[in-house]
Amino acid sequence: MAPQNLFAACRPDGALQAKRVPLHPQVQNQVVEIFGEQERRFRDGCTYEVPFDGRWRPDEDELLTIPLPDEASMFVEALAANVISIDPLNTRAFASEVIKALFSGQPRNGGTTILVQPFTAQQLLERKFAFFQQQNAFQRLTEPAFTMASDLACIIEDGLIKFKSQQKLRAIINLVEIYRAATDSEVETFATHPNLHVEDVEAFVAKTNQTSRKLIHAVLEDGVLEHYQPTVIQQSASATGLDVELQAGKVAMPDDAAGIKALLQFLNESRYNGPLSGQAFVTNSQRRA
Repeated sequence: MAPQNLFAACRPDGALQAKRVPLHPQVQNQVVEIFGEQERRFRDGCTYEVPFDGRWRPDEDELLTIPLPDEASMFVEALAANVISIDPLNTRAFASEVIKALFSGQPRNGGTTILVQPFTAQQLLERKFAFFQQQNAFQRLTEPAFTMASDLACIIEDGLIKFKSQQKLRAIINLVEIYRAATDSEVETFATHPNLHVEDVEAFVAKTNQTSRKLIHAVLEDGVLEHYQPTVIQQSASATGLDVELQAGKVAMPDDAAGIKALLQFLNESRYNGPLSGQAFVTNSQRRA
């Protein structure tokens, strides 16, 4: 088995950057085995790869995929570079490195497969009262040390990031374009739509929270207000138990936060009736069938 270098993805000043993790040759071989086993478990039972747009969670037999964001190109560049050209990790100051992930990879099928583990502050043993065995007694660990994660956060290959947990991936890579919330300008565009009536646009923009802005961004992206007339929206909302008022032939935006959220959830098709019970439900995990 070929030696496999280990890298840390660090974010000390906001920008993601690679650092080399110096390893003893014997440990280097063990790293290969650890990552290989974690890759097998990660892929086990996953027969489908599904493009992801930020709106649902995967089933057990699915891997979600997104195109490689610009920031994540750092992983590919680190594997392609001369390993000696990459600065080593400052082993005497782990905390200042702000490690977000450990990663390694090998050439495969004409490309490079990169295996990425999550890394959290809990893996830094220098912050804990840790022990190691020496001469039939336990000594306190005083040298800088860390543990590896027990599983992968994602695999990078073929220009894609393949993952299962949004939470783990978001802790490593900036996914702002996938989870983007509407800007003030976009909220204003939404509030002044010809099919929507907002009593006070400036006040509406000021009080929309992050959740509402994400819903507004999705509604704008899907063109809901262009595709459906206000009367259709009112009738369809009523079928789910949501009262939507019309004013001058436009959908009237409620003034209260709960009403705003409920209407936005409906416009985002996050509110629906169970096909058997007829009960109204709201979902935050949305994908097309």
